Amino acid sequence: MQARSTDRVTVQKFSGVLDGKVTVPSSKSITNRAIMIALVSEGTTTIRHPLQSDDTKAGIEAARSLGCGVEETAEGVTIRGIGRERPVDGTEINVRSAGTIARFLPCILALGAGGKWSLTASEQMKSRPMNGVFDALANLAPNSIRPLGHPGHLPVEVQGGGLTASETEVSGSISSQYLSGLLLAAPQADRPLSFVTDGKVVQRQYVDIMIDCMSAAGADIEAEPDLSRIVVQPTLYTARDISVEADASTASYFSALPAALGGVITIPNLAKSSLQPDIRFLEILQELGCKVDWLGVEEVRISRPADLPKLRGSQNFNLNDCSDIALTVAALSPFADGPISIAGVEHIRNHECDRIEAMATALRRAGIEVAERPDGWTIQPGQPRFADLETRDDHRMAMALSVLGLAGSGVRLDHPDCVGKTCPRFFDLIRGVGAIVTRASAK
Repeated sequence: MQARSTDRVTVQKFSGVLDGKVTVPSSKSITNRAIMIALVSEGTTTIRHPLQSDDTKAGIEAARSLGCGVEETAEGVTIRGIGRERPVDGTEINVRSAGTIARFLPCILALGAGGKWSLTASEQMKSRPMNGVFDALANLAPNSIRPLGHPGHLPVEVQGGGLTASETEVSGSISSQYLSGLLLAAPQADRPLSFVTDGKVVQRQYVDIMIDCMSAAGADIEAEPDLSRIVVQPTLYTARDISVEADASTASYFSALPAALGGVITIPNLAKSSLQPDIRFLEILQELGCKVDWLGVEEVRISRPADLPKLRGSQNFNLNDCSDIALTVAALSPFADGPISIAGVEHIRNHECDRIEAMATALRRAGIEVAERPDGWTIQPGQPRFADLETRDDHRMAMALSVLGLAGSGVRLDHPDCVGKTCPRFFDLIRGVGAIVTRASAK
């Protein structure tokens, strides 16, 4: 989905008393993993409560274009997988702006049966690096990737059926998606495959989630504790039913509201035992002085004590393993009683935009003092002024800056449709707890 360049939303300063409940959309990461595993499974997989978003639609369309039978229902989606076979050859697949699908599909196609396909994407996704996965695939199947544009980026032609090696090195310093995609595809190979890293994989919990999803579908995986070596057997996958939990990254924007505004928010569908790394945001809220009360295994209430006029500042957070919440923490930082430093997130410069530079620019336009570093920021306390801010067509920028505007003096944001990547109803959901959000086209 391409955001309309003339659209703007204005998020006004929050003036009510926050006391609401938000049911958070399902996990993008788990939904996309489920779709891709279903694609290469033997049999029919039912995915219940999948996220309905631009990224997950790209995954479902890819499954259809490769010959999977797909049926979408009110409960979810069923996918009749194709295993390692490729009944449809020679097609062009557009992954749009879906980073996970863009990194997973080349692996699935290269390590399966023979055929050729072209993969293209949105202009935003074409600018994101793919070297980590392409280089690793070249070691396993030398002729599997042919650039159709700028080397190391989409678009590419992918050729299947050319596996010649059994081991490859994988870079984990830019994105865990490289390693996750290779692991996901490995059970369909015709031999055991070994993947070697330097043991330093950013957001490694997403690799743990991938291994968990694969194992549940019948994969045989042996991994060193630091992920320095992982061996996957050629077991294929067995179709199964999957229920998708709430997205912890998306939950951060709603659980940030009481921290920024005071009051209370209850989230009735967030799993306390979630493996998603961004569940750590709740711990960060506690360090900032908020209360987090679990009312059950899937219901949490977040509040800011009445005697806490400002969040507890003068803190340092290394968010290397949970970098998707870095923008949310940055948006809260001006409302603390001392500076907050965020480190370990250099890799988010290669996401939908350079998120470190983009957030520093936005905060400065709102009158907040920011020291930008290669791997993060130090953000000083202050009262944000009203500002026209650029989302850079990045869903996480749009949602984090909305939190900033609600607690500050309001914001006007471009490209509001970019929230469709993970939370299409974001603006409706914050309206539901009392926010005033208006939409208009710029002249």
